[in-house]
Amino acid sequence: MRKSKILVVLRHGEADFTFGNGTDFQRELNQNGVDQLSRIKKLFGKASIKLDKIIASASVRTTQTAEIMAAELDKDIIEYSGEIYEAESSILLDVISKVSDDVENLMIIGHNPGVSALVSSIADQGYLNMQPGMLVIIELSVSQWKHVGIGTGIVREVMQ
Repeated sequence: MRKSKILVVLRHGEADFTFGNGTDFQRELNQNGVDQLSRIKKLFGKASIKLDKIIASASVRTTQTAEIMAAELDKDIIEYSGEIYEAESSILLDVISKVSDDVENLMIIGHNPGVSALVSSIADQGYLNMQPGMLVIIELSVSQWKHVGIGTGIVREVMQ
């Protein structure tokens, strides 16, 4: 019997819009975003999934999101990637395909529309528009990350 993997997809928490000289990449979480992620973290804790790796976009709001979600975890499991910033689902799939097969439970923290398209593609159950701070747990029917693709997983839980 094939061992399944777990992919957790999280859209960064709610962030303030930038005014003046700030860029989208530098946007920070607002208080609603921090509160929302604290609540999601508690809910996710009840799912009893021990994360082996977190790959997050290198933007400010996603690094803040990763820090909140991994506060009690070993920081060595977090990898920040500029490649994930505003990435399309095909790029996200490419990043996932390169993850070591020793990793059983992976979290990706990114941006829309890429994360919504990723979840919708893998689950192949129609489009799920992920709102800021929304987390989706997908059970994959693959034993190697390079095999993740269209229809290879089912949505086990959605948290918001």
